[in-house]
Amino acid sequence: MFTYSDNGQHFLGCRVNKFGKVQVVYDCDGTQRKVYDVEAPNVTSKVVFDAIKDAVKQRRVMPAVFAALSSKNIHLRESL
Repeated sequence: MFTYSDNGQHFLGCRVNKFGKVQVVYDCDGTQRKVYDVEAPNVTSKVVFDAIKDAVKQRRVMPAVFAALSSKNIHLRESL
C-alpha cells in the first residue's frame, strides 16, 4: 500500500518484508529513500497505512508519521 503527496514530491508506503515485519518506506523526490521498521508486535499494515494517508497531506511528512504512530504507542526505527 502506498500513496503520494498531492504535488508528487513525497512517497509513503507500507509493506511487509520477507520476515513478516511491517515497514514504512519514505522517499522525497526520488532521492532520499528511507525504510523504517515498525517496532511494535502485532501491528497490521492497515493501522500503519491509515497514519501514512493522513501524514502525506502534511507539510512535514515524516514528523507527522512519527507523531501519528507514536500516539498509538507504535514506534519506528530506521532499518539497517
